[in-house]
Amino acid sequence: MDSLLRPFLDLPPPLVYLACALLITLETAVLPGAVLPTLSTLLLMGGLAAHGTLNLPLALVVAVLAAVAGDQLAFLEGRRWGARLRARVGHARWTRAESFVARYGVPGLIAGRCLAGVRTVVPRVAGSAAMPHRRFTAGSTCAAVLWAGAELLAGHAGVAAFG
Repeated sequence: MDSLLRPFLDLPPPLVYLACALLITLETAVLPGAVLPTLSTLLLMGGLAAHGTLNLPLALVVAVLAAVAGDQLAFLEGRRWGARLRARVGHARWTRAESFVARYGVPGLIAGRCLAGVRTVVPRVAGSAAMPHRRFTAGSTCAAVLWAGAELLAGHAGVAAFG
């Protein structure tokens, strides 16, 4: 496991936090961000915390703030350009996401955060569907804490067990 982490172990921690935050933010902030390796990024951060390169509570704060920031940008994009986004994402996919958000509300946001590809669309749909901003932010924050926490702990535990 050390061989996978080796390139990152010698980097200055602020640079690692910044690079990880940027990847996590961009995943939802830009539609093509669905291809960014955020799961791997969170596992890496957890592994680096197990090695002592990063601080696990600080890594969680950075990951959550980055995820919420990306969601906020996507929500605002949906609020402003929802009709254009529907055409760009595809009518069928957008309609499914819209039905999901309308039916499940905040629990739908939380579930959407845990599904790769879906997490880039759900905040935009919520913005387009005029979900109240405060409600969206609360759901986004809860989802980010659960998602980032689970992935960071998995990376931490994996390195602790096998590293």
